[in-house]
Amino acid sequence: MDNPLCTPIHSGEPLTGINMDNEETLEFEQFEKLIQGLIDDDYGCCNDFILPSTVIGLGANIDRLTESGKMKPSGIGNNNDQQEDKLIRGDKINWIGEQSINEFEMIYLKKIAKFILHLNKTCFTSIKSFESHYSSYETSSFYARHLDQFKNEKGRKFSIVIYLNEDWLEKDGGLLSLYPKERGQINISPLGGRMVLFRSDEMEHEVHPPIARDRRSIACWLKN
Repeated sequence: MDNPLCTPIHSGEPLTGINMDNEETLEFEQFEKLIQGLIDDDYGCCNDFILPSTVIGLGANIDRLTESGKMKPSGIGNNNDQQEDKLIRGDKINWIGEQSINEFEMIYLKKIAKFILHLNKTCFTSIKSFESHYSSYETSSFYARHLDQFKNEKGRKFSIVIYLNEDWLEKDGGLLSLYPKERGQINISPLGGRMVLFRSDEMEHEVHPPIARDRRSIACWLKN
């Protein structure tokens, strides 16, 4: 089976003849690290993908949404066939609008859009849109092992998780477990600012319950 994500056209080597400022250089290196991880290991992981100030700002958004009752119990399935089942999934969510005017959501949306442009340019992935929501797991809530691709809707190509947890410790639990085909389980701690990338239709994964505090993140799907 051909790898649906090609090797970047510049093979991971820095592009020459292009003037980039420090922020652009950092973003370029982050994007390349994520892509190379996807190619080599079936998943990409980048710490500090968003700044601590943005982690705090997005986390504060979840606090406000929670206080106002707008973080709603999640369901399984897509919009045409969705149902709540806490034996499978127990997080609460709120969708992020593409035209948001919230300062921190705009920072997040802009960076994901830049990553999509880079992905399409270097890997010919033809991503046309993305959707995302806040996700909050209260103590003992979890999401059982699953794929992000729906049986009756094949638009999701890549899954992204960005963590919004400040000062997260190993004892806090809440690990993300990935199950690459023909490889052992990979556990990833939900550290604030960390981004994880994998193929929606191939990578089975699960969220383990947090132990003493809520576990917060943004889940995003790149679609064609």
